[in-house]
Amino acid sequence: MKKTIIPYKIKGSIVTITILFGVISLFLTCFLAKIVRVKFVEIDFVLKRLEAQSEAQANNPHAIPKVDVQRRLGSDIRPDFRCLFWATTEVGRGWTNDSADRDFFVDYYIPPDKKAMICTTPALAAALIAKRTKPLLYKVYPTEYGFRVRIVEGLSKVRKPCKDWTGNADCANSILSRQAIIRYEP
Repeated sequence: MKKTIIPYKIKGSIVTITILFGVISLFLTCFLAKIVRVKFVEIDFVLKRLEAQSEAQANNPHAIPKVDVQRRLGSDIRPDFRCLFWATTEVGRGWTNDSADRDFFVDYYIPPDKKAMICTTPALAAALIAKRTKPLLYKVYPTEYGFRVRIVEGLSKVRKPCKDWTGNADCANSILSRQAIIRYEP
């Protein structure tokens, strides 16, 4: 039986390619794969608040019903494979019009009577854990066919470097829109 001898140059290139592939995979997983469940959307709480709002605003037909939910993150943060397989429907995304502090947001649709959760990338989950004093903010608006949920990511500090480097303040929108997502049970 003849033993095959592999030269050191080929062994080195195989190791280099393997390490490079591992680094790229880690980057994609941390910044693009939404596999961490951060919080369940509290529809029961929202329905109670919407009912109280409708009673308080009975005399104002132009009032827009909306519930802002700010919750500190607790033990809900963990990897969850439902983040990969549950359905999602993105409605829109962009920056708020507040001139003092513009925040990035993404809007999603949730059908009525469906359980929904907020999933993030591992990088955003780590950032949310590190900033325990800042709560997670999402806004819920009722629609004719369910709910529209807006995740407010903040991250207004991204606009200035984008403007300086590329000339476009919105250059990071595609990356920011992939950081958090609302998934609902099919």
